[in-house]
Amino acid sequence: MGLRYSIYIENPLSSPSSSYKSISDPLFHSQHRSQRNTCFITYGCRHCKTHLSSSFQIISRDYRGRTGTAYLMNKVVNVVEGKVEQRRMLTGDYLVCDILCHWCKRNVGWKYLQSSNDDQQYKEGKFILELKNICKCT
Repeated sequence: MGLRYSIYIENPLSSPSSSYKSISDPLFHSQHRSQRNTCFITYGCRHCKTHLSSSFQIISRDYRGRTGTAYLMNKVVNVVEGKVEQRRMLTGDYLVCDILCHWCKRNVGWKYLQSSNDDQQYKEGKFILELKNICKCT
């Protein structure tokens, strides 16, 4: 079958860390307080299950893509960028590129490269993952 992903996403609470003695260590909890009550989910390509991102990378769940509901993500992995193009969206004009699963080359969303509106520049360098193109991986 072969290796499907360059980067494998693992729950940070289940992986051993040399800087922490245990998850009962107060230092560990102070640095992971915001993640403690959050269920960790790995998101992957719906077609081939290649890991793309995790629930800890979600900035907002209130986005719409071409296929419906989408998430604004801080970071994604195991994708290749398509050609750069200008797109008109509800909140303005953007320079974007599609992002494709690096294994099966299916479109999973896009990356914001540049915004024409100053108040939308926080999206630059961020990613949209469309829910119809991704799945939860176990």
